[in-house]
Amino acid sequence: MERSISREEGKTSWCTSAPLITQTCETLLSKCEIPIIDLAHMGTERCPQKGVVKQVASKLVRALSEKGLALLVNHGIPECKLKAAYRAMDAFCDLPDEERAKYERIPSDNHGYVKPGTETFSDEVEIRHSFNITRRDGLLPDKVDGFKLAVDELSSDFTQLSTMLLTALSVGLEQSHDFLLSKHAHILGPGNSSTLRLLYYPPVGAPEPGVTRCGVHSDYGTFTLLAQDCEGGLEIQFPRGDRWTRVGHLPGAILMISGELLACWTKGQIQALRHRVIMPEHYGRGRHAVAFFVHPDDSIPIEPLDMQIAANQEPTLCRLQKKKRTVFTAYQHLQRRLRETYAS
Repeated sequence: MERSISREEGKTSWCTSAPLITQTCETLLSKCEIPIIDLAHMGTERCPQKGVVKQVASKLVRALSEKGLALLVNHGIPECKLKAAYRAMDAFCDLPDEERAKYERIPSDNHGYVKPGTETFSDEVEIRHSFNITRRDGLLPDKVDGFKLAVDELSSDFTQLSTMLLTALSVGLEQSHDFLLSKHAHILGPGNSSTLRLLYYPPVGAPEPGVTRCGVHSDYGTFTLLAQDCEGGLEIQFPRGDRWTRVGHLPGAILMISGELLACWTKGQIQALRHRVIMPEHYGRGRHAVAFFVHPDDSIPIEPLDMQIAANQEPTLCRLQKKKRTVFTAYQHLQRRLRETYAS
């Protein structure tokens, strides 16, 4: 098996020679099996349009409890800002190894660059470049034009979008409108572990055993917002099911994915969505994404709510509560999951 070195992979390659393959893949989007939620006219955090928020809240809770995800449209984050972040991450990955190493992830706060093969969601080698932004004043690559500007703008935009979704989720779960917002009061600030992550998956050749783009996992926080280019490869496993299905790409839309702490708050009525990114059919293409992992403030205790989602099954203990029945904080949960991810 012939291996080659390619600049796009940041000087590290798992490529093999292979022809470009074009293949049409059936997706949740093509089968109309993914909820699409319009966020237009929701207003702002200070001045929400209560009638619209209530409608969105109902659709959001139904989508997450039945599917584990939803596609958000008219969310207010322009595509040009996301493409600017993709270009900035490309430029960062073009830097020499020794320059990228200056920005490697700091375990104490999870901020910084994560090189391919560092994270272990599975037994497979996972080839992707990531840059975690966990605080607004964190170290960023000053030699990459536009990197800081892209991060600053997306940090603000995703935080604003998250506050509106937290309000809607609170209403949908029949809590006070600020129930979840008060528990996420310091997103991307001191005492909160929310993370903006820029992702670049380098081009690959023919699939190799034991190599993937991102292994099977569920996200650790309350929910994740995911923007991605048209390359595809994201697959999800429906709650209470075992089949894997490709999601598909809707230009301009952002995915909302349920996380482990939301599962705990709802006693498993909204389950943490298991997902992965598989090797592409189109060899030789890279993949770009921006993920925003929304976490509660570190000191918030995670205790199940006394609530019942309409037309849902009886509440059940989520995986975390089965393992540990005592109350734990958001920080304790995240640190345990990060130790598992970076075990090597």
